[in-house]
Amino acid sequence: LIGALEGGGSLEDVDGIAFREGGGIRRTPPRKFIEDLDICPFPAWDLLPGFPVAYRPPPFKVMRLPAVSLVTSRGCPYGCTFCDTSVFGRRTRAHSADYVLEMVGELYRRYGVREVVFEDDTFLLSKDRVLRICEGLLRKGMKLSWSCNTRADLVDREVLREMKRAGCWRISFGIESGDQRTLDAEMKGLKLEQVERAVRLTVEAGISAKGFFMVGHPGETGDTLKRTLEFAKKLPLSDITVTALTPLPGSRLHGLAHRYGRFEDDWAKMNLLDVVFVPEGLTERRIVRFRRRMLREFYLRPRVVGSYLRRLLRNVGLLPGFLRGFVAFLRAAL
Repeated sequence: LIGALEGGGSLEDVDGIAFREGGGIRRTPPRKFIEDLDICPFPAWDLLPGFPVAYRPPPFKVMRLPAVSLVTSRGCPYGCTFCDTSVFGRRTRAHSADYVLEMVGELYRRYGVREVVFEDDTFLLSKDRVLRICEGLLRKGMKLSWSCNTRADLVDREVLREMKRAGCWRISFGIESGDQRTLDAEMKGLKLEQVERAVRLTVEAGISAKGFFMVGHPGETGDTLKRTLEFAKKLPLSDITVTALTPLPGSRLHGLAHRYGRFEDDWAKMNLLDVVFVPEGLTERRIVRFRRRMLREFYLRPRVVGSYLRRLLRNVGLLPGFLRGFVAFLRAAL
């Protein structure tokens, strides 16, 4: 694109863009995926003012500072109806373990980074790659703490043991609902028993577990909401995120949402907190109130409060973030 603009070339020759022409909008053919991600240079961290000290992650998303977020793969092979795969597709490509280790090593040595948040949709998609990354972190003596996201059917005792040894302190799981029929309808491809087993194995390995949940699914009822809350409280999770189900543009659900309830197709409100979809039988007010209730009932328990206080005692430098997070919790839950 830059070459075309600077050299006076035609925008029609640049794949993967849209531009205005003659009062209309022109789209060029989709750009081909980069198959070998290792040909990409490292991000230009030196161009970020104050990096990495200026990076302030959400409270308790990290154990130590300075911290950085990395994405080491693209694409997702799964078919969840609520997820948008229109950008990176369902065919996965990932940086090699050697590339990841070199990139993390640069952050560790040159910038003093001491925590990495791997933001890949499914970091454990390749067990072999994860094991090689863990082995490399240990071999190179990088005393990092790190966290990642994955699916419940991809963890086992071996990989959890090595992840813990290599510094992993938290794994976040996309759980979505505590109702099996809801998961099946949305083609999650998981059983609640698998979720429960994965979370318990994670905690047994000494790694904290977080769950992502959504409320307001197609077909959602008071009973399914209750089952989701009880399931979240039953699991040994240390944290949860509860969002409103959002039929994102590009997802399969986006084109079907009108069949199952009231859908406000306003991209400006699709922030996962504003309610844009209300399933038949529920109201927006009930969804909002249930989300607040779920946060209160999960977090205001002695076990969860105690885990937060222990984390704070281990690193008092997290106190400012803790206070900000507590204020945000009060706003969201009350």
